Amino acid sequence: MKFKFRKLGISSGAVKIIVLDDEDAFELGAKPGDRVRLIPYKTDGTKLEPGIIAVVDIATGEKMLSRGTMGLYDEVYEKLKLSNDYKGIDVQLSSKPNSFLAIKAKVKGKELSTQEIQDIINDCTHERLLDIEKASFIIGLEVRGATDREVVDLTNAMAHSGEVLDFGSEVYDKHSTGGVPGNKVTLIIVPIIAAAGLFIPKTSTRAITSPSGTADSFEVLAPVAFSKEKVLEILKTEKCGILWGGALDSAPADNALIRIEKPLTMDPFPLMIASIICKKMSMGVKKLVLDIPCGKGTKFPTLEDGKKYAIRFKDIAQKVGIQTVCLLTNASQPIGHAVGPALEAREAMNLLINPLEGPSSLRNKSCELAGILLEMAGKAQEGQGKDLALEILNSGQAYTAMKRMIKAQGGNPDILPKNIEVGPFVAEMKASFDGFITSVENEHINRIAKIAGCPAAKKAGIEILRKIGQNTEKGEVIFKIYSDSEHRLKKAVEYYNAHLPQILGGMTLEKI
Repeated sequence: MKFKFRKLGISSGAVKIIVLDDEDAFELGAKPGDRVRLIPYKTDGTKLEPGIIAVVDIATGEKMLSRGTMGLYDEVYEKLKLSNDYKGIDVQLSSKPNSFLAIKAKVKGKELSTQEIQDIINDCTHERLLDIEKASFIIGLEVRGATDREVVDLTNAMAHSGEVLDFGSEVYDKHSTGGVPGNKVTLIIVPIIAAAGLFIPKTSTRAITSPSGTADSFEVLAPVAFSKEKVLEILKTEKCGILWGGALDSAPADNALIRIEKPLTMDPFPLMIASIICKKMSMGVKKLVLDIPCGKGTKFPTLEDGKKYAIRFKDIAQKVGIQTVCLLTNASQPIGHAVGPALEAREAMNLLINPLEGPSSLRNKSCELAGILLEMAGKAQEGQGKDLALEILNSGQAYTAMKRMIKAQGGNPDILPKNIEVGPFVAEMKASFDGFITSVENEHINRIAKIAGCPAAKKAGIEILRKIGQNTEKGEVIFKIYSDSEHRLKKAVEYYNAHLPQILGGMTLEKI
């Protein structure tokens, strides 16, 4: 049946929903919760094939919708990219695709065939699965796991759901499994590697569960979202970049699954491996260093957990043509002192300009990871890569490369840390007694930064002025919260007082 359409101005948050008048629904044979395919058509009769799959809701009120007009939730309207050129939408009842049976099989613990995995990924890419069905697949991987062969098949299918670029055999990258606040090392590593003359087309994500992703932080300095043509132009000229992968729509099946993982707060290890590697494949990466933070609050609470993951990741990456070195890194507290897009960009620029004055944790971790890539490229002997990375950083070559990158992506290459604006509303938190910091709770730090407005409010964030092992005196400022909203700042302070992120202790461990 063909319908006129009206945007309702309602968002479901994720699920694609349309609303039909009850009599129209009866005529179509649709019930609440049924799946339908929506195919828009223009005034000249041109159809937007293959359309998308959506879920039916039914309006029973007389005045909500007139006969022959369907209501669209925001997600549907935006996905269809409707405009005045479109005359209406053809609505067809849709049955479940064969891949749904494969998803059910995975939930029950069955090992999927190569074809079954390909069918699932194809249907994710072409919008033939509902969000709840994608969620079932993710839960199946979380609960049932996957064999190495399944993960390789999943990786290949996801990578080839979009275009796979080829820049030759010497393409380098760095990635992190996440879990540490303020882990802004990419903003240091990419300029070091670029200064060494290596090709590093770094595509990054925006924050999913953290206060800032690499793309969020670099966007404070320069745009990160470009068309594929513009990205290729930047990379051809500069051989480096820090770019938002979402704008490229590389590995679109991965993007479709990530969108469901976020509200589920799930990241199954098989899918995590496939997701990282497929994105690298799509950008033609051949040599990768993987940062695996280990410790409380991360995906890998112990070194043993991290080691098992690293071994499996390396093996699967090798099978699809990516040489990988994994570093298990300390996740006991934030890297550097700043958390939040603008604050992290400011801290990174400070280190690039004044390498000897920046936080030692940020300098050391960045150079250790960059050093591995320099060794993989033959620029340094094994064990000497960190020294070369430090030499490049200390010489100012990395800062020069960063300025070149910022300019190529449309930012101001002469921007100084003091020019980076941060939240105007600030709360200074003080030590309640003399002592030293015995531990830092990353989970609380992440939460405080998010309440303050991160990552959407780029000027929001926190600074940790005292970290593990450092002495402090009563009344000394040990923590700062920044926000662009007085209300959000107040809420962040309330959370801070109820969940102290720094544990302050004395020398006495116990009195008996």
